[in-house]
Amino acid sequence: MNSLTKQKSLPPSIKTPQELVHIKHKISLRQYKYWILALRAYRENYEASKGPDDSGFHRISLANVKELIGYEPVRAELRSDFEALRKEPIIYNVLSKDGKTAQRGSGFISEWEVSANWIGFKLPGFLVDCIERLDLKNAMFQALNWSVFDSFSGKYEAILYKLCKDYVGVQRTPYMAIATFRDYMGLNDSEYAEFKDLNKFVISGPVKKINASRLADITIAANFKKESRRVVGVQFDVKLRHQAVMGFGDDPVFSMARVTISMAQQKKYLSEKTQEEIALAIERANAYADEQEQSGKPVSLGALYHTAITQGWGLEYKSKLAREEKKRAKQPAPAPEGKRAGSGFDAPNPGSNQAMAKFEALPLADQKRILERFSETLKGPLKKTYENQGLGSQIIRGSLAGWLARDSDGKDA
Repeated sequence: MNSLTKQKSLPPSIKTPQELVHIKHKISLRQYKYWILALRAYRENYEASKGPDDSGFHRISLANVKELIGYEPVRAELRSDFEALRKEPIIYNVLSKDGKTAQRGSGFISEWEVSANWIGFKLPGFLVDCIERLDLKNAMFQALNWSVFDSFSGKYEAILYKLCKDYVGVQRTPYMAIATFRDYMGLNDSEYAEFKDLNKFVISGPVKKINASRLADITIAANFKKESRRVVGVQFDVKLRHQAVMGFGDDPVFSMARVTISMAQQKKYLSEKTQEEIALAIERANAYADEQEQSGKPVSLGALYHTAITQGWGLEYKSKLAREEKKRAKQPAPAPEGKRAGSGFDAPNPGSNQAMAKFEALPLADQKRILERFSETLKGPLKKTYENQGLGSQIIRGSLAGWLARDSDGKDA
């Protein structure tokens, strides 16, 4: 756990593109999972240009729900759970046309119906906007691997996982004052009133469970802001990690995509391109998006990824990397150990895989310390790539692996 330095004008809650959302997760873990399934179902319909039925409801088949949650839902419980989702409030702020802030409220869903074969639901308008903005870089509700989410048996780790996954593109959640965080997690005043209990059961404990999960595709760390000796706020750092288990949910080759790519679209890309081509295309598209953003030009990442993958940006990028590597191979041998400042892609040597595995087994604090030293060796475009993509970049991971295997500064990793 790290401490935040004193900050000014910190945002008070969780941001979406247009509003601050104040969610109080007082619903049960089972109800929360049903809500996530509703959000996913709406997005899948949206991507397929499939609208609601004649009554305005989107549907999830009970057979699909059974497959996803692993058991047959009890109808009475379903009705009770969806009614709880309708009644539980979400209060949020919007900027009105006169420039002043107005406050609105809704439920997690606005209407529901349960039949013998399916569940129908309607989402409130602001959630519809959030789900339909997934192609925007700053969108909330990012791609969520259901198998990972459903593996959590505790409410707090599920909520934290969802929160951090939504902000994986920017690598950290917004700062929250402790009172705001308590509201977000659905705690009343008497629950975990002492910070040591809040930290143990709602922050540190869930963080450890997420980081220890064999399925989880992210690693998180809590940073605390203190005033004197009192903790007054928290923010979570988020880092993508390579999954040890294959065959469920999103394919890892899409892990660096900053917006949702539907499972159907992933399968289509994988049927047409190699994994290497797709990964390199996404990496090149991310770099292009960063260039456009610096120029003040908006980019639809969903459309950009489609162009990059289908038009062969991956092969072009691979050729460029090969030319750069060939050019570097012709350069004079590097300076002796301790005097060398790396500035290019280091091809992994025979010990790089072992060094990288050892590094990834270290605690987050030790990894951060080593990465700080490693980042000081980077220059130019490589340094920019590291700042924008971190270890999600294949180039950066290769460079780090080589550095860890050969450099005296990395031997303690």
